[in-house]
Amino acid sequence: MPMERQNAKIPLIAGLVIAALFLFGCTDTVEVAAELTPTPEPVIVSMEVVDLNDADFDEMPSPTPSPEPTPTPLPFSYYAPTVNMTYEELVGSLDDMSTKAKELLKDGFPDPQTYYIIVDKQWQVVLVYKRLDDGTKLGQPDLTQPVRYMLCSTGNPNKEYGHETTSGIWQIQVPKERFYQFVNLEAAQYLTLIHSRTYFHSVLYDKAKDLSTLVQESYDNLGSKASHACIRLTVPDARWIWYNIGYGTTCEIRDGDPLDTATGTIRAQLVLPKSIANIKLTAGTAPWTDNWTIEGVEHVLAYKYEAAPLPDLGDGEDEDTATPTPTVSDGTGTTATVEPTVTEAPTATPYVEPTW
Repeated sequence: MPMERQNAKIPLIAGLVIAALFLFGCTDTVEVAAELTPTPEPVIVSMEVVDLNDADFDEMPSPTPSPEPTPTPLPFSYYAPTVNMTYEELVGSLDDMSTKAKELLKDGFPDPQTYYIIVDKQWQVVLVYKRLDDGTKLGQPDLTQPVRYMLCSTGNPNKEYGHETTSGIWQIQVPKERFYQFVNLEAAQYLTLIHSRTYFHSVLYDKAKDLSTLVQESYDNLGSKASHACIRLTVPDARWIWYNIGYGTTCEIRDGDPLDTATGTIRAQLVLPKSIANIKLTAGTAPWTDNWTIEGVEHVLAYKYEAAPLPDLGDGEDEDTATPTPTVSDGTGTTATVEPTVTEAPTATPYVEPTW
Protein backbone atom coordinates (compact mmCIF):
# COMPACT_ATOMS: atom_id res chain seq x y z
CA MET A 1 0.00 0.00 0.00
CA PRO A 2 1.42 3.23 -0.89
CA MET A 3 2.52 5.51 1.97
CA GLU A 4 0.19 8.34 0.87
CA ARG A 5 -2.95 6.21 1.22
CA GLN A 6 -1.94 5.03 4.71
CA ASN A 7 -1.40 8.62 5.79
CA ALA A 8 -4.89 9.57 4.55
CA LYS A 9 -6.56 6.82 6.67
CA ILE A 10 -4.85 7.87 9.89
CA PRO A 11 -6.95 11.14 10.36
CA LEU A 12 -10.14 9.28 9.49
CA ILE A 13 -9.51 6.57 12.07
CA ALA A 14 -8.55 9.14 14.67
CA GLY A 15 -11.79 11.04 14.08
CA LEU A 16 -13.89 7.93 14.47
CA VAL A 17 -12.12 7.10 17.73
CA ILE A 18 -12.70 10.62 19.15
CA ALA A 19 -16.37 10.57 18.14
CA ALA A 20 -16.87 7.23 19.83
CA LEU A 21 -15.21 8.43 23.00
CA PHE A 22 -17.35 11.63 23.03
CA LEU A 23 -20.56 9.71 22.47
CA PHE A 24 -19.97 7.17 25.19
CA GLY A 25 -18.62 9.84 27.55
CA CYS A 26 -21.76 12.12 27.27
CA THR A 27 -24.04 9.17 27.80
CA ASP A 28 -22.24 8.30 30.97
CA THR A 29 -22.51 11.94 32.13
CA VAL A 30 -26.29 12.02 31.53
CA GLU A 31 -26.74 8.74 33.35
CA VAL A 32 -24.65 9.96 36.27
CA ALA A 33 -26.64 13.24 36.46
CA ALA A 34 -29.88 11.30 36.35
CA GLU A 35 -28.69 9.09 39.18
CA LEU A 36 -27.74 12.15 41.29
CA THR A 37 -31.20 13.93 40.91
CA PRO A 38 -33.42 12.88 43.90
CA THR A 39 -37.02 11.92 43.24
CA PRO A 40 -39.36 14.41 45.06
CA GLU A 41 -41.59 13.05 47.80
CA PRO A 42 -45.31 13.21 46.91
CA VAL A 43 -47.24 16.11 48.53
CA ILE A 44 -50.40 15.02 50.33
CA VAL A 45 -53.27 17.50 49.85
CA SER A 46 -56.03 17.47 52.47
CA MET A 47 -59.39 16.70 50.94
CA GLU A 48 -61.37 17.17 54.14
CA VAL A 49 -64.91 18.37 53.36
CA VAL A 50 -66.52 20.94 55.71
CA ASP A 51 -69.94 19.75 56.79
CA LEU A 52 -72.14 22.86 56.78
CA ASN A 53 -74.69 21.01 58.91
CA ASP A 54 -72.18 20.17 61.61
CA ALA A 55 -72.83 21.86 64.94
CA ASP A 56 -69.24 23.13 65.15
CA PHE A 57 -69.66 25.12 61.94
CA ASP A 58 -71.64 27.85 63.74
CA GLU A 59 -68.64 28.47 65.94
CA MET A 60 -66.41 29.41 63.04
CA PRO A 61 -65.43 33.11 63.27
CA SER A 62 -67.09 35.44 60.78
CA PRO A 63 -64.94 37.83 58.80
CA THR A 64 -64.70 41.27 60.40
CA PRO A 65 -66.33 43.89 58.17
CA SER A 66 -64.51 47.13 57.47
CA PRO A 67 -65.96 49.85 59.73
CA GLU A 68 -68.03 52.53 58.03
CA PRO A 69 -66.55 56.00 58.43
CA THR A 70 -68.49 58.15 60.90
CA PRO A 71 -69.73 61.32 59.18
CA THR A 72 -68.75 64.57 60.85
CA PRO A 73 -71.91 66.23 62.19
CA LEU A 74 -72.69 69.64 60.73
CA PRO A 75 -72.55 72.55 63.17
CA PHE A 76 -75.79 74.23 64.21
CA SER A 77 -74.74 77.36 62.31
CA TYR A 78 -75.02 75.40 59.06
CA TYR A 79 -78.81 75.44 59.55
CA ALA A 80 -78.92 78.77 61.37
CA PRO A 81 -76.21 80.96 59.82
CA THR A 82 -77.63 84.08 61.48
CA VAL A 83 -76.09 83.03 64.82
CA ASN A 84 -72.66 83.90 63.38
CA MET A 85 -73.68 87.17 61.71
CA THR A 86 -73.14 90.72 62.90
CA TYR A 87 -75.97 92.97 63.98
CA GLU A 88 -75.29 95.17 60.96
CA GLU A 89 -75.86 92.24 58.59
CA LEU A 90 -79.01 91.14 60.43
CA VAL A 91 -80.74 94.53 60.10
CA GLY A 92 -78.98 96.20 57.15
CA SER A 93 -79.49 95.98 53.41
CA LEU A 94 -77.76 95.22 50.16
CA ASP A 95 -77.42 98.07 47.69
CA ASP A 96 -80.44 96.82 45.70
CA MET A 97 -83.20 98.04 48.01
CA SER A 98 -84.57 100.37 45.31
CA THR A 99 -84.70 97.61 42.68
CA LYS A 100 -88.12 96.11 41.99
CA ALA A 101 -88.97 92.50 42.70
CA LYS A 102 -89.72 91.76 39.04
CA GLU A 103 -86.08 92.53 38.21
CA LEU A 104 -84.46 90.74 41.15
CA LEU A 105 -86.68 87.65 40.83
CA LYS A 106 -86.92 87.52 37.04
CA ASP A 107 -85.21 84.10 36.89
CA GLY A 108 -87.87 82.50 39.09
CA PHE A 109 -87.79 80.07 42.02
CA PRO A 110 -87.10 76.45 42.96
CA ASP A 111 -89.87 73.90 42.47
CA PRO A 112 -92.61 74.57 45.08
CA GLN A 113 -92.36 70.92 46.19
CA THR A 114 -88.73 71.42 47.26
CA TYR A 115 -89.37 72.74 50.79
CA TYR A 116 -91.88 72.50 53.63
CA ILE A 117 -92.08 75.44 56.07
CA ILE A 118 -93.19 75.23 59.71
CA VAL A 119 -93.89 78.32 61.83
CA ASP A 120 -94.02 77.36 65.51
CA LYS A 121 -95.77 80.00 67.62
CA GLN A 122 -94.94 78.37 70.95
CA TRP A 123 -91.19 78.53 70.34
CA GLN A 124 -91.18 81.49 67.92
CA VAL A 125 -89.13 79.76 65.27
CA VAL A 126 -89.44 79.09 61.55
CA LEU A 127 -88.21 75.65 60.49
CA VAL A 128 -87.61 74.79 56.83
CA TYR A 129 -87.24 71.15 55.79
CA LYS A 130 -87.00 69.25 52.55
CA ARG A 131 -90.47 68.17 51.51
CA LEU A 132 -91.62 64.55 51.32
CA ASP A 133 -94.00 63.76 48.50
CA ASP A 134 -96.66 61.58 50.12
CA GLY A 135 -99.08 61.83 47.24
CA THR A 136 -101.09 64.65 48.78
CA LYS A 137 -101.35 68.26 47.68
CA LEU A 138 -99.40 69.64 50.63
CA GLY A 139 -96.87 66.88 51.30
CA GLN A 140 -95.02 66.38 54.58
CA PRO A 141 -91.79 67.74 56.08
CA ASP A 142 -88.81 65.41 55.94
CA LEU A 143 -87.61 65.95 59.50
CA THR A 144 -84.35 64.15 58.70
CA GLN A 145 -83.40 66.87 56.21
CA PRO A 146 -83.50 70.30 57.85
CA VAL A 147 -82.60 73.24 55.64
CA ARG A 148 -82.81 76.42 57.71
CA TYR A 149 -83.75 77.50 61.25
CA MET A 150 -84.89 81.07 61.92
CA LEU A 151 -85.84 83.13 64.95
CA CYS A 152 -89.12 84.99 64.44
CA SER A 153 -91.89 87.09 65.96
CA THR A 154 -95.52 86.15 65.37
CA GLY A 155 -98.64 88.19 66.20
CA ASN A 156 -99.21 89.58 69.67
CA PRO A 157 -102.93 89.97 70.47
CA ASN A 158 -102.10 92.11 73.50
CA LYS A 159 -100.31 94.71 71.42
CA GLU A 160 -101.97 97.77 69.93
CA TYR A 161 -103.09 96.95 66.39
CA GLY A 162 -102.00 93.36 66.92
CA HIS A 163 -103.67 89.97 67.09
CA GLU A 164 -102.73 86.30 67.09
CA THR A 165 -101.25 84.89 63.89
CA THR A 166 -103.79 82.43 62.50
CA SER A 167 -102.74 78.77 62.65
CA GLY A 168 -103.31 76.56 59.61
CA ILE A 169 -101.69 75.14 56.52
CA TRP A 170 -101.41 77.20 53.36
CA GLN A 171 -99.52 77.42 50.12
CA ILE A 172 -97.31 80.47 49.64
CA GLN A 173 -98.98 83.09 47.45
CA VAL A 174 -97.57 85.02 44.48
CA PRO A 175 -97.04 88.60 45.77
CA LYS A 176 -93.54 89.61 46.85
CA GLU A 177 -92.16 93.09 47.55
CA ARG A 178 -88.53 94.17 48.03
CA PHE A 179 -89.06 97.10 50.43
CA TYR A 180 -92.67 97.84 51.32
CA GLN A 181 -94.19 100.82 53.11
CA PHE A 182 -97.22 99.96 55.22
CA VAL A 183 -99.92 102.63 55.16
CA ASN A 184 -99.43 104.99 58.12
CA LEU A 185 -97.27 102.41 59.85
CA GLU A 186 -93.80 100.97 59.42
CA ALA A 187 -91.95 99.46 56.46
CA ALA A 188 -90.12 96.16 55.98
CA GLN A 189 -87.83 94.36 53.56
CA TYR A 190 -88.40 91.17 51.57
CA LEU A 191 -92.15 90.58 51.87
CA THR A 192 -93.45 87.09 50.91
CA LEU A 193 -97.21 86.53 51.17
CA ILE A 194 -98.31 83.42 53.08
CA HIS A 195 -102.06 83.93 52.84
CA SER A 196 -104.64 86.70 53.06
CA ARG A 197 -102.61 89.59 54.52
CA THR A 198 -100.06 87.57 56.51
CA TYR A 199 -96.46 87.89 55.29
CA PHE A 200 -92.96 86.79 56.04
CA HIS A 201 -90.91 90.01 56.23
CA SER A 202 -87.89 91.55 57.89
CA VAL A 203 -87.61 93.66 61.02
CA LEU A 204 -89.22 97.10 60.80
CA TYR A 205 -88.23 100.59 59.68
CA ASP A 206 -90.24 103.77 60.02
CA LYS A 207 -89.69 104.56 56.35
CA ALA A 208 -89.06 102.37 53.33
CA LYS A 209 -85.51 102.39 51.91
CA ASP A 210 -84.28 104.50 54.83
CA LEU A 211 -82.08 102.34 57.06
CA SER A 212 -81.62 105.17 59.55
CA THR A 213 -85.25 104.65 60.59
CA LEU A 214 -84.65 101.09 61.82
CA VAL A 215 -87.02 100.18 64.67
CA GLN A 216 -84.56 98.65 67.10
CA GLU A 217 -87.35 97.18 69.23
CA SER A 218 -88.52 94.96 66.35
CA TYR A 219 -85.11 93.26 66.38
CA ASP A 220 -84.93 93.02 70.18
CA ASN A 221 -88.34 91.30 70.25
CA LEU A 222 -87.38 88.50 67.86
CA GLY A 223 -88.11 85.25 69.65
CA SER A 224 -91.32 86.54 71.22
CA LYS A 225 -94.81 87.44 70.06
CA ALA A 226 -94.54 91.05 68.92
CA SER A 227 -95.96 91.56 65.42
CA HIS A 228 -99.37 92.71 64.23
CA ALA A 229 -99.89 89.20 62.75
CA CYS A 230 -97.11 88.74 60.17
CA ILE A 231 -93.97 86.65 60.69
CA ARG A 232 -91.02 88.96 61.37
CA LEU A 233 -87.48 87.77 60.68
CA THR A 234 -83.94 89.06 60.43
CA VAL A 235 -83.11 90.56 57.04
CA PRO A 236 -81.00 87.56 55.88
CA ASP A 237 -83.73 85.09 56.82
CA ALA A 238 -86.45 87.12 55.09
CA ARG A 239 -84.15 87.37 52.05
CA TRP A 240 -83.61 83.59 52.00
CA ILE A 241 -87.37 82.97 51.91
CA TRP A 242 -87.86 85.71 49.30
CA TYR A 243 -85.46 84.08 46.82
CA ASN A 244 -85.82 80.39 47.68
CA ILE A 245 -89.52 79.93 48.40
CA GLY A 246 -91.78 80.02 45.36
CA TYR A 247 -95.55 80.33 45.32
CA GLY A 248 -97.26 77.01 46.00
CA THR A 249 -94.77 75.98 48.71
CA THR A 250 -96.47 74.50 51.77
CA CYS A 251 -96.36 76.64 54.92
CA GLU A 252 -97.72 75.26 58.18
CA ILE A 253 -98.37 77.70 61.04
CA ARG A 254 -98.88 75.72 64.22
CA ASP A 255 -99.62 76.57 67.84
CA GLY A 256 -96.69 74.48 69.03
CA ASP A 257 -96.21 72.47 72.19
CA PRO A 258 -94.25 73.58 75.28
CA LEU A 259 -93.23 69.93 75.77
CA ASP A 260 -91.71 69.72 72.29
CA THR A 261 -88.08 69.34 73.37
CA ALA A 262 -86.78 68.95 69.82
CA THR A 263 -88.07 72.37 68.76
CA GLY A 264 -87.14 73.80 72.16
CA THR A 265 -83.55 72.67 71.68
CA ILE A 266 -83.39 74.43 68.33
CA ARG A 267 -84.85 77.58 69.89
CA ALA A 268 -82.29 77.55 72.70
CA GLN A 269 -79.44 77.67 70.19
CA LEU A 270 -80.89 80.52 68.11
CA VAL A 271 -79.00 83.25 69.94
CA LEU A 272 -78.42 86.47 68.00
CA PRO A 273 -76.06 89.33 68.85
CA LYS A 274 -77.28 92.23 70.96
CA SER A 275 -78.68 95.22 69.16
CA ILE A 276 -76.70 98.45 68.88
CA ALA A 277 -78.47 101.71 69.60
CA ASN A 278 -78.28 104.49 66.99
CA ILE A 279 -76.25 102.36 64.60
CA LYS A 280 -75.36 104.03 61.32
CA LEU A 281 -76.42 101.77 58.47
CA THR A 282 -75.56 102.27 54.80
CA ALA A 283 -76.98 100.04 52.10
CA GLY A 284 -74.38 97.77 50.57
CA THR A 285 -71.83 98.03 53.39
CA ALA A 286 -73.10 95.09 55.45
CA PRO A 287 -71.18 91.88 54.67
CA TRP A 288 -72.74 88.81 53.08
CA THR A 289 -71.73 85.80 55.21
CA ASP A 290 -74.79 83.66 54.48
CA ASN A 291 -74.17 80.10 53.26
CA TRP A 292 -75.97 80.43 49.91
CA THR A 293 -75.83 82.69 46.89
CA ILE A 294 -78.51 84.20 44.68
CA GLU A 295 -76.74 82.73 41.64
CA GLY A 296 -76.98 79.25 43.16
CA VAL A 297 -80.78 79.24 43.48
CA GLU A 298 -82.57 76.76 41.21
CA HIS A 299 -84.88 78.39 38.68
CA VAL A 300 -87.76 76.04 37.89
CA LEU A 301 -90.86 78.10 38.74
CA ALA A 302 -91.33 81.22 36.62
CA TYR A 303 -91.73 84.58 38.34
CA LYS A 304 -95.21 86.10 38.31
CA TYR A 305 -96.35 89.50 39.52
CA GLU A 306 -99.41 90.18 41.63
CA ALA A 307 -100.16 93.28 43.63
CA ALA A 308 -99.48 92.85 47.33
CA PRO A 309 -102.52 93.24 49.59
CA LEU A 310 -102.10 95.52 52.58
CA PRO A 311 -100.38 93.62 55.43
CA ASP A 312 -102.50 92.74 58.43
CA LEU A 313 -102.91 95.80 60.62
CA GLY A 314 -104.25 93.90 63.58
CA ASP A 315 -107.94 94.46 62.98
CA GLY A 316 -108.64 90.83 63.84
CA GLU A 317 -110.34 90.08 60.54
CA ASP A 318 -108.60 87.39 58.56
CA GLU A 319 -109.85 87.16 55.00
CA ASP A 320 -109.32 83.42 54.62
CA THR A 321 -108.82 80.43 56.84
CA ALA A 322 -107.15 77.08 56.68
CA THR A 323 -107.82 74.11 58.90
CA PRO A 324 -104.80 72.77 60.81
CA THR A 325 -104.05 69.13 60.05
CA PRO A 326 -106.53 67.08 62.17
CA THR A 327 -106.26 63.44 63.17
CA VAL A 328 -108.98 60.86 63.68
CA SER A 329 -108.89 57.64 65.66
CA ASP A 330 -110.00 54.26 64.30
CA GLY A 331 -110.75 52.95 67.80
CA THR A 332 -107.57 50.87 68.00
CA GLY A 333 -105.28 53.60 69.21
CA THR A 334 -104.09 54.36 65.67
CA THR A 335 -104.59 57.83 64.28
CA ALA A 336 -104.81 58.86 60.67
CA THR A 337 -104.11 62.24 59.14
CA VAL A 338 -106.98 63.98 57.42
CA GLU A 339 -106.12 66.12 54.42
CA PRO A 340 -106.60 69.78 55.42
CA THR A 341 -108.85 72.11 53.53
CA VAL A 342 -106.93 74.90 51.85
CA THR A 343 -108.63 78.13 50.88
CA GLU A 344 -107.00 80.24 48.23
CA ALA A 345 -106.32 83.88 49.01
CA PRO A 346 -108.85 86.31 47.51
CA THR A 347 -107.97 87.86 44.19
CA ALA A 348 -106.24 91.17 44.80
CA THR A 349 -107.66 94.29 43.24
CA PRO A 350 -105.44 95.09 40.24
CA TYR A 351 -103.44 98.26 40.44
CA VAL A 352 -100.35 99.77 38.91
CA GLU A 353 -97.15 98.50 40.53
CA PRO A 354 -95.74 101.25 42.76
CA THR A 355 -92.65 103.04 41.55
CA TRP A 356 -90.85 103.17 44.89
